[in-house]
Amino acid sequence: MTEGSQGPAARRAALDEVRRLAERTPPLREAAVADLLGAAAGGDPLALERLVAHHLWLVRDAVLARPTATVPVADLVQEGSAALVVGIRRHIAEASPAAQLTAVLRRDVDRELDQAEAREREVRAEEARWVADSDVYAAAEVRVRRERGRPPTTGELAVLLHWEEERVDRVREMVTRAQAAHDVDLLAIIAEVGDEPADGGDAAT
Repeated sequence: MTEGSQGPAARRAALDEVRRLAERTPPLREAAVADLLGAAAGGDPLALERLVAHHLWLVRDAVLARPTATVPVADLVQEGSAALVVGIRRHIAEASPAAQLTAVLRRDVDRELDQAEAREREVRAEEARWVADSDVYAAAEVRVRRERGRPPTTGELAVLLHWEEERVDRVREMVTRAQAAHDVDLLAIIAEVGDEPADGGDAAT
């Protein structure tokens, strides 16, 4: 989802919420972090929760550093928070020094958000490729139908488009599914219109 589909107002609201969360749980002193790491290592779940909460400012900073992110703020926060949990647990398991925790978590959060952005870019690129392929396929199919008076075969389209037959079949299946979904939506709209009373239909007879 892009910022455009998320909406600038929704993005600002989500950022404000992230800021509020971080402000309610400010950074801890190193001694307090060490105490909580020890408690969490001993199996105290509340200690782990507090460690995560008091490092949310790292997620806030990482999100704010990505003002043009295509991933929605809520998703970035979720990814960053998950990175905090994983990083803290690893820190505990490795018995690493409390003084290193912040730097390690900052690295983990940044890496996770970068990966989330990379995944989103790949999804968007794949969607763009699908749209381009479906347009080219549809044009080729229409051309063959007009020239030969029948639906084209997979082989004919493969030669015309310079595609592998497997690619032709895959795009044909996606186009067919998209058309079927469109037809279902159109029928639903027609049904809704048909259910609406005609003008004056509720007048007394």
